[in-house]
Amino acid sequence: MQQMRLYNRSLPQMLNTAQLLLYLNAVLDLFFGLGGLGILMPIAEAAGAFGLANEKKWGYWVALAAASLPVLLYLLVLGSGLYFTALVSLLVRGVVVAFLLHPSSRSYKTIYFN
Repeated sequence: MQQMRLYNRSLPQMLNTAQLLLYLNAVLDLFFGLGGLGILMPIAEAAGAFGLANEKKWGYWVALAAASLPVLLYLLVLGSGLYFTALVSLLVRGVVVAFLLHPSSRSYKTIYFN
């Protein structure tokens, strides 16, 4: 019987970093919020990171959706005017999406995730 874990060190570097950044984004979203999404965004980010830690395919897809939605929202904000905080948030969240979509992450997901 496999034990559930919150953090998985054996993941490739890209997935490992994405997992840590998702947990960090969840905590920051919980305290500072992301507009009208309220509590749903931190829950989705934490659930995605938990799914990544336990090597679940649903965790990968939840993590990808939870990381991509804020990127799209920040692009809309940047379209209406240049705001420094939105630009920094876009860069940080864009890195998470890039790590999840990296070819090594996708191949690891295909081979090892259930």
